[in-house]
Amino acid sequence: MAFHVLRTWAALTLLACLTLTGCAHVQPPVPLDNQFWGAKEPTIGVAITVVPEPVLALTGNQGLLDYAINKGVNSKLSDNVEKWQVRDLNTLPDVIVAKLQAKGYKAKRINEPVDLKIYKETSFREGYMTRDMTPVKATYGVDRLLLVNVYATGATRSYYSVVPTSVPMAQVGGQGMVIDLADNKLLWFKPFVAVQAAQGEWDEPTYANLSNAFYQAVDNSRQQMITPFAQ
Repeated sequence: MAFHVLRTWAALTLLACLTLTGCAHVQPPVPLDNQFWGAKEPTIGVAITVVPEPVLALTGNQGLLDYAINKGVNSKLSDNVEKWQVRDLNTLPDVIVAKLQAKGYKAKRINEPVDLKIYKETSFREGYMTRDMTPVKATYGVDRLLLVNVYATGATRSYYSVVPTSVPMAQVGGQGMVIDLADNKLLWFKPFVAVQAAQGEWDEPTYANLSNAFYQAVDNSRQQMITPFAQ
């Protein structure tokens, strides 16, 4: 099971790379430091991207025909996964705002989901956002943007041809970041992923155990994003 988790981790890390920086570059984590904690004057806007609906991702070495067969075999599971709810992820900014305000920081919720695709791409520079987010400053009256970028929700199952090489596992993946809107510098960058196996049989008629695993993964992801601002 650990191998399957590691492989899923690798796939999600690659997706994070593609989402933020393009496949040629990987932005390493940036820890919170005094540049963030020592400044209580800047206004921090807290937002989340559009959270993708849960889907079943079939990964591994599969041809087109293999994939079609595997998709058919997993159609019932896929339909169930698509009914899972992500509302608890969408409330993350509210919790983070409350944590920051309790520490004396000027934080406010940006209610609209942030669509990164509408912001101009910039060339990769380590330690800086690869989209020009500076327009957010004037739009919302904030100096910094604390953004939770969720790019994967649902479940994953790997195959070799038509042979499953893992059981389905719930997953949530994304990134948290704080962007200085003066110059797009990353004051914090943290990829996060939660991969959770079902406790007990995963393939029971209603997939209740796998569904529970998904909500555990959601909670795990929330804690990874909240904890840095609650300490």
